Amino acid sequence: MLPQGLARVNGTALSLSLQNLPSDVLYIIVEQLVSIDGVVKHLKHLSSTSRRIRVHCMPALFRCCWAGESGVVPPQSIRRFVVHLNFTTVFVSLQERRAKGYVDPRLIPYYVNVVEEKTRTPLELPPFWLVLEYLPAVRSITFQCASGGVPWTAILKCLSYPRITSISFRGDSMWTCVTPPTVSPKLLSVGSQLGLTRLHYVVNEWRDVESAMAERDIQAARTLESSYLRSLVLRMSSTAESLTLPIDTAPLTEMSKMDWPRLTALSLTGQWVDRACLQALLLCMPNLRNLSILASQRRGLPHPLILTKVLKQRLHLHSLTIAYPNPEDEIFASIGEELTCLSLRDSPRYYLYPQCTEGWMLESMETPLLTSTDVLSIVKRIVAPRLWKLELVYKADEAEFELLHYLPLAFPLLQQIELHRYRASDDDSIPYLDIAKALTSFEHLRVAYLNLDFQDVIFSPWRNAECPYERSVLLRDRGKEIRSVLEAGRNFECVALLGRPSNAGMWSKYRPSWYPYRDPVWWMDRRAFDATIHTTWSLYNRSDS
Repeated sequence: MLPQGLARVNGTALSLSLQNLPSDVLYIIVEQLVSIDGVVKHLKHLSSTSRRIRVHCMPALFRCCWAGESGVVPPQSIRRFVVHLNFTTVFVSLQERRAKGYVDPRLIPYYVNVVEEKTRTPLELPPFWLVLEYLPAVRSITFQCASGGVPWTAILKCLSYPRITSISFRGDSMWTCVTPPTVSPKLLSVGSQLGLTRLHYVVNEWRDVESAMAERDIQAARTLESSYLRSLVLRMSSTAESLTLPIDTAPLTEMSKMDWPRLTALSLTGQWVDRACLQALLLCMPNLRNLSILASQRRGLPHPLILTKVLKQRLHLHSLTIAYPNPEDEIFASIGEELTCLSLRDSPRYYLYPQCTEGWMLESMETPLLTSTDVLSIVKRIVAPRLWKLELVYKADEAEFELLHYLPLAFPLLQQIELHRYRASDDDSIPYLDIAKALTSFEHLRVAYLNLDFQDVIFSPWRNAECPYERSVLLRDRGKEIRSVLEAGRNFECVALLGRPSNAGMWSKYRPSWYPYRDPVWWMDRRAFDATIHTTWSLYNRSDS
């Protein structure tokens, strides 16, 4: 018998330690550490244990690199590991953005000296091209903090590198002040063969609101945005694998007349418009597996439908996300049994409206929350025995517990559930313990995220004057009560409750009572916070005027 800490491999006794693990096992451990929270802080500690382990950690530690106007190039020893480049700079001068109404004059003294800033063009920014020359392994680029947008010349420079197959634009880099694209005859001759497999253009979901506050013409920005998207997207039909586009400006009608054989992920954001071409578009994407439509509703328009009739050939989706779905939509009867993730939600988050908008912007935006009855009618039309992740947003009515008791029967393998449950009336009580007991019917449930519309725990943790200690204690006590109910499940890992800060969502997570660290862990709903921080800032300045 071998001593403790030794194992026999191919007849040889080896020490059971990280140092002696095979390389493929070490790479699996590295990827798992990165996937825990999307950052490399855990990986840094592991990489400092030995030289061999650091060699295996290097590709994950340095796969992503930041570049800006400074022109600093990473050291030569790590350049071959960089595959993704985050490029941060401003291509449009402050004067140009201010002339078009995209800079609040009251905010200028906080971050820039107008007198010192020079009018620049992309050709005067050699660091961008220089960094690409020094990073031969870069495959994807993300533009962010490019206020006013990324000009066509910079995009053409990216396209001139065949190795770059993915370009992304964050919500703070929307095309608003750049000149329209000029497509060269050479690019036109290439047709759809641009070589891009991923194009992600994320719009600020509050941009219509911000434009209304600033009293600027949003239609001009939409026209400019549409011209850029048409110049790029329509030349990707044979290569595209993943697309994120605004539904109100993307060339969906033209796309529906083309074949998209390799596309597996489609995400549509922005604000709903009448897009009758969606049904024809989905038929052109035979390999589509992930569909997300997070579009806000425009007041005065009918509740949109994605599909008006059941498709003869079912959609083999693995993931489906729809904001404010129509219960009569035939897409729910057209989904195959491969579905594993389903989200029937709101967009933007409904809990942000009274906190960030003070109600005045609701004149242009609709928030048609589904009732429990509506959600139940949708779920009964879906056959998804493999579903493991579910998100539902609804307003409670008499069918709520019928819905909660039906879910374990429809989705027996569910492991993660997120419920945003809103009261029909402010006077209604919240049966949070009964809801927790209903969730115990899920045999495999591991994680539960619950927004139960607790109005008495709305607070702002970073402002002590607005954050009575009793409110956070009240939320903590309720979290422990719900935990005590859910931890009876053999697979239970944690439950999280949503607090209601003044401009975002903040979750408090509760582990089982036997867990060594039992105090709730707080974290910000960062996506909601990022989307609303500029709107909130503008509102503060608006109130001062």
